[in-house]
Amino acid sequence: MHTLLKSTLLTSLLISSPLLFSGSLWAHDTLTQRWSIDNLNQPESVVADTHSDFLYISNINGAPTELNGQGYISKVTVQGEMLEQHWVTGLNAPKGMAIVGKHLFVADMQTVHMIDIEQGKVIKQFAAPKAKMLNDITASPDGVLYISDFLGGKIYQMHDNQLTAWFSNEKIPYPNGLLWHQNQLLIGNWGKAINPDFTTQTPGSLYQLAPSTMELSSVASGTELGNLDGIVAIGSSLYISDWISGELFELNGKERKLALTLPKGLADIGATATSLYTPLMMDNQVIAWEVKTQP
Repeated sequence: MHTLLKSTLLTSLLISSPLLFSGSLWAHDTLTQRWSIDNLNQPESVVADTHSDFLYISNINGAPTELNGQGYISKVTVQGEMLEQHWVTGLNAPKGMAIVGKHLFVADMQTVHMIDIEQGKVIKQFAAPKAKMLNDITASPDGVLYISDFLGGKIYQMHDNQLTAWFSNEKIPYPNGLLWHQNQLLIGNWGKAINPDFTTQTPGSLYQLAPSTMELSSVASGTELGNLDGIVAIGSSLYISDWISGELFELNGKERKLALTLPKGLADIGATATSLYTPLMMDNQVIAWEVKTQP
């Protein structure tokens, strides 16, 4: 494997979006590029293990819906050193990931893989035979998993090792990015009226779902934002990626701003308290950014 680390510092000052919802001044975050890793194979998702200094990257390595057994997970340090590019192999089209305890869960078409992190191998698989494309995955503090079925229009829940279809709503025909945040499930919809090239006639919006009441509401700053993929929280801000445009948005309260414009294929972003990780699926690259939150 060949790993190219780039230490060039690139400070990106955020640009005000023309769809700003408030006239108040907002001290937005500053992003500085720290490193990048190339020579991946369609990196779709990055997740950080908060109990270690490791990152995990899912590589589709084929068509996004192909059951080819060529997908894999890479293991990387938070400093950008590739430890093992093919850490876990034999997957199909692995996408979103979440860590619960000592296990890494991976959404992969009609399957959720459970990987023992210490052993570096799949120890259980949970099937969703009616799913069309399991995509993103997030976990609540009590270990309940929520998985989006992007092409099936559903959210699955996994509790006590039982994977079941749990939620659907006509407002969210193509659920993609998920994030458990402040006792709510945030859901990024890809859009409405999807075209063959995966663009949409209507941009996708961000929603929040209260699992206790199943009440769904829109997030004002996330209305018709784009073809939404990854969602992370850093400080008081949310960051959301648009796969088609390559745009990364920062949302704070009722305001939103354009944080970065990257190439098409900006997929399921990952984060720690001070870092943001942007997988560029079409460029076979992951870029790490230092996030300096403003008071």
